[in-house]
Amino acid sequence: MAATQPGGLKTWTTSVQPLDPKYFRAFKAVDRSCSFSEAADIAAMTQANVSKHIKALEDIIGNDLFLRTPKGPVITEAGIKLREYIRDFENLHADFLLDVGSSGGDVKGTVAYAMPASCLLSPHFPMLLERRREHPGLEINLELTPTDKVFERLLSGRIDFGFVTKKIDHPRLEYIAFCKEEYVAVSAPDIDLASISADNLLNYNWIDYPGFDVYFDYWRRHNFPGSQHTQSLSLHCAGNINSIEGAILMTLGGLGVSIFPRHCIQQYLDDGRLVVYERDENGPLLNDIYISSLRSEQRPHRVDLVISWFMDMVAGH
Repeated sequence: MAATQPGGLKTWTTSVQPLDPKYFRAFKAVDRSCSFSEAADIAAMTQANVSKHIKALEDIIGNDLFLRTPKGPVITEAGIKLREYIRDFENLHADFLLDVGSSGGDVKGTVAYAMPASCLLSPHFPMLLERRREHPGLEINLELTPTDKVFERLLSGRIDFGFVTKKIDHPRLEYIAFCKEEYVAVSAPDIDLASISADNLLNYNWIDYPGFDVYFDYWRRHNFPGSQHTQSLSLHCAGNINSIEGAILMTLGGLGVSIFPRHCIQQYLDDGRLVVYERDENGPLLNDIYISSLRSEQRPHRVDLVISWFMDMVAGH
């Protein structure tokens, strides 16, 4: 028998059944994708079995974990609490096996992190995959998303850590300085990039993509600090695309000017297919990149291990 509490959560007077971890994979896949069909692919299950496992969890818990809406499943308060429970359960399980030695020295479990798409074009991700070969039981879940959404995912507990291009003051967040990233405005050689000034920014065609607004703001403040009223929304965009790779191709094709981390387009600068806007008096535009995570007295060993791999990468370069 169930009774409804204020706020819609139910309490059950029957004996409580233990949660079966075999159902967690389906829940995590739906939570990650916000789609039952995509969750089936992520969990390597049929969509019917994903729904069956979610329903089994809901029956045990006595609350809906997701609201079924026309736009897809939306996690409920009970679902958020289950997300936290699963994270704590998996952390304790993995660290217990490591402590008692039953894992044979192999680090197992999932490490979820997020970063802006530009980071995928750095050498760090291939190096991470190479290090991960030492621990075949370790699952890496990576989301490519702008910095602001990295913070959202951290605070909701969906990821273990994330790479961000800025700090925000929040009592639950902590930061590790990772590296510096240089941002440059570039175009094809046939565009008169050298003539850009504070007075004619709006006369140029620009290429927009996720994250461009952040880079443009840094670049504008660095080169034209007196033009604080000129924002990315003020610009005339000749192209708009949802990936940094596509924006690079548009810029190579002469469609307009854009701003990228230098490491993403260095090869095209070296071969002359792109040129960079430079003001000698200002020097390079460098921005700090941080690894951010929730404050914790003790992170799971596997998370600390992956973070240490990244720190080793920058220490060696």
